[in-house]
Amino acid sequence: MNRFPLLLLFVMFLVSSCSNTDFDYSSLHAYFVFDNSQHQDATLQSALNPLSPGVFCRISEGQEGAVTYFYFESNEGLTTKQKANADDMRRTRAIGLYNKTGIIVGYGNLSSPAILYVFDSQCPNCYDETNMLNNKLAFTSNGIVSCSRCKRQYNLNNNGLCVNSDGKKLIKYRATCSGPLGILSINN
Repeated sequence: MNRFPLLLLFVMFLVSSCSNTDFDYSSLHAYFVFDNSQHQDATLQSALNPLSPGVFCRISEGQEGAVTYFYFESNEGLTTKQKANADDMRRTRAIGLYNKTGIIVGYGNLSSPAILYVFDSQCPNCYDETNMLNNKLAFTSNGIVSCSRCKRQYNLNNNGLCVNSDGKKLIKYRATCSGPLGILSINN
């Protein structure tokens, strides 16, 4: 009996069962672990609460003198900073494209249960056009971010889709979170 048609049918079934969600995430490297039970940052806490979807927080890193800080900015106008502790400094961090503009985290408000999204804070279309990392997206309170250069707008609640013109959607990373005062882990 010829087993080749049966094997071919099985392989076709496996290939057709794959979904596009595997390709929904960026292949670019991102790595960030932040223990909010230690820092208890209120701005980040508001974005990591699945019971209040639609709140998003930009996380970026910077230096003030010799001290490393994490900066948090929400679409509701909250801004805070946290000094990196010894655990944070031991971890390698890649917060967004080449660690420049940061990442945006939060739960979308268009699904139940709410989905945790993590996007790069860089305009993907301007990055592709210029290969420059200076197009940090600006927040609006309704879950839309916009680029001052190309004027494109992206819906954070709807998988980062470009809403006002043709264009790529936001760069998306994989993440898990153990709660508003838990551990946020981004690993692409």
